[in-house]
Amino acid sequence: MIDRRQFLSVSAAALGLPSSVLAQTAWPTRPVRVVIPYAAGGVTDSVGRKLAEHLGQQLGQALVVENKGGAGGTLGMADVARAPADGYTLALSAISPLTLSPHLGKLPYDPFKDIVAVAPMMYSPVYVLGTSALSATSWPELLARAKAQPGSIRMATSGMGSVGHIMLEQIQAQTGARFNHIPYKGVGQTVNDAAGGHFEVMLGNPFGTINGLIEQGRSARPTSPRCRRWPNWACPRPT
Repeated sequence: MIDRRQFLSVSAAALGLPSSVLAQTAWPTRPVRVVIPYAAGGVTDSVGRKLAEHLGQQLGQALVVENKGGAGGTLGMADVARAPADGYTLALSAISPLTLSPHLGKLPYDPFKDIVAVAPMMYSPVYVLGTSALSATSWPELLARAKAQPGSIRMATSGMGSVGHIMLEQIQAQTGARFNHIPYKGVGQTVNDAAGGHFEVMLGNPFGTINGLIEQGRSARPTSPRCRRWPNWACPRPT
């Protein structure tokens, strides 16, 4: 974890100011707003809240977390882009709104001009998870069904333009299978609906809730590098 001096230095660089300026003004003198561009309950939200709590203790000032989910994270990042560039609005974002979404359509912000990266926070794999609604017992069987009955298998992601959505498109392009994409505003509600079997497959990052479902046997994921068969699960290896 970076200390106060390091954070001040990095923040100064992000704002285009020498670190001595922020040191002289004793930033922060009031609560700092942290935007999570996804709905509550997901891995970004979980990490963001823990980070805000710890960093707030280090800085001696509260960091207030706000969830602004929607459109694969672009709604929240647009809110950040509109905020004054005074160091009192931060965001914890996945790569999607900054590197993927600009290639998928017009955005209400320029990720190169309106958003400045401060520091990388984490790296996370993406799980392909089967729910109780999935009856296929192997990856080839799942793909065969998605080819024979295009759109009959629902695959949920955290939103349009998200990493999960890009992975879904990649799977379809490489295998010829066709899934029914179910985009959510974030992984929190997705996990709730997964537990209820509202769709067959989801793509999401591992975190406490998802790991808990796997341990309870209510969802399943592959093991790496080899796949193990789980009840109601298909190993995610293209054929």
